[in-house]
Amino acid sequence: MNEKKKSIAVVLNARNEEKVIAKTLQSIFDQKLLPYRIIVINDGSTDDTKKVLSKFPTIELIDRPVRNESYLARKELANTINLGLSKLHNDERCEYVWLVGGDLIFPHEYTSEIITRMQKDSVAISSGVIEGEFSIEPRGGGRIVDWKFWKKIGMLYPVNYGWEGYLLLKANSLGYKTSSYPDLIITTQRKTGTKFNSKLYYYYGLALRALGYTTFYTLGKTLLFTKKTPKGAYYMLKGYFSNYSDLYESELRDYVKKTQNKKLKKMEYFNRFLTILKKS
Repeated sequence: MNEKKKSIAVVLNARNEEKVIAKTLQSIFDQKLLPYRIIVINDGSTDDTKKVLSKFPTIELIDRPVRNESYLARKELANTINLGLSKLHNDERCEYVWLVGGDLIFPHEYTSEIITRMQKDSVAISSGVIEGEFSIEPRGGGRIVDWKFWKKIGMLYPVNYGWEGYLLLKANSLGYKTSSYPDLIITTQRKTGTKFNSKLYYYYGLALRALGYTTFYTLGKTLLFTKKTPKGAYYMLKGYFSNYSDLYESELRDYVKKTQNKKLKKMEYFNRFLTILKKS
């Protein structure tokens, strides 16, 4: 593997991860294709996350003030990650940005495999998948992004609901490919979705509205939620049909509308719903 492939930088956001962050960092240091730079944002942790991070002297630490509230699923979280991304704006050595959640563990060949495939397939954004989850789109934690593409559109997440999805849609609207690789399994040290949180679903609905999701497509997406969490589907629709007015640019929303109308003609969500029913 040549030196050109080794120019990958990590941006890791951590909040109250004292029990898990060491294993996450170790899985980064154990990569076959090592990152040359690891930027960690200690996002106002109230536990001993900072103390654990101090044991890793080679990381670049951004320490935010302690706060009691969490920005999980909120648009404000984009600001936190942008603090790390801003350090890469003028880093011409960087070719790929690896976005990491503070509780994730990655297989040894995660970065080497993904970047090899991204180069082969001309992909701008990619990721593996979380163990036990199904995803056809690159997820947020574990996402690897081509630096040149991101620099071209500003190298920051927009501070709005749906900011992670925005990057994928923006790439697609500009003709860039995105892909997830289901054979590259990411392990999470915390089970997700164990406690119902209406706000998370409501924020998701706001994101769909901001991104320009069509009503019929949103209803189809909600249909996939009804079997697992009817209450979640309700709050998602509540957010979508709210008066939230901070919408993304019209060009992107027009692209989303046209793309979703094409997918609706192929009965995409209906077929996925039938698949879920057959497996249950």
